[in-house]
Amino acid sequence: MRESLPVSVRINGKIYELDYERELSCSEESINEDLKSQAPLFAWYAVMQELADEAAAEMKLALEITQARLGEKHRAALVAAGVKPTEAMVDAKVKLDEEYQSAVILRNDCDKNAGILRAIKEAFNHRKDCLISLASNMRCQSDPEIFIKKQEFREKK
Repeated sequence: MRESLPVSVRINGKIYELDYERELSCSEESINEDLKSQAPLFAWYAVMQELADEAAAEMKLALEITQARLGEKHRAALVAAGVKPTEAMVDAKVKLDEEYQSAVILRNDCDKNAGILRAIKEAFNHRKDCLISLASNMRCQSDPEIFIKKQEFREKK
């Protein structure tokens, strides 16, 4: 048995607890509700993914700006200390800077959120296919004429 993974994402400063496993589930007992909830749930996760992608793009830009600003700062500090800085020296100083490391962590978090939401949104496409198959199978089972034709088709093979 696999372990349930609690997932929360932060988008634009707000934390969303995702009950994706329950929302992705479907069964014969709840087929009508599952069919009705498919489009709104897909839309919600699609919008969330777009917002997360936008936040990730903004964080990428913020990281690049931080990296450039810190590069200038550390280059100037090295020159002021009488050292002729190389790109490797400046790059190393930037990577060791706590501000840069914090920006990288924030960027990675935004990328993770976007990836999680992308995966859940894709799972809703699979849920849709499952719902269609489940509804079709239930219809076949409830309509004896379809069931008999299906059996006849199998016997001809």
